[in-house]
Amino acid sequence: MPFARWVTDVLAEFWRWLHAPVRRRRGLVQAVVSEGGLPSNLKPKILYVVKEEGVAWQAALICPCGCGDQLDLNLLPDERPCWQVRIGVGGVASLHPSVRRTEGCKSHFFLREGRIIWAERAW
Repeated sequence: MPFARWVTDVLAEFWRWLHAPVRRRRGLVQAVVSEGGLPSNLKPKILYVVKEEGVAWQAALICPCGCGDQLDLNLLPDERPCWQVRIGVGGVASLHPSVRRTEGCKSHFFLREGRIIWAERAW
């Protein structure tokens, strides 16, 4: 690939990234796994995963928008809605699918490899 074409491709990719319909925040969300229950006070930028008899059934985190609400997420596949948690290298957390609040702050975000990626608001 000629150098000029490579530079053009890199600049085009940077332009797409710069104008993408998501915004990124600094700081990685870490996963903390516990048996039995959640702590009484949740800390920001931590995804708490609750296991019982080795089975993860609940996750919780403080809403990353800053409203301070606790978000409780079901991890049991036979109940809806349901999320999947992945804990990566260094304990960084990922969630699938996105988290979309229909009440309160109406945040909609993805948690990928410890990063909060905000979805563009459609309203």
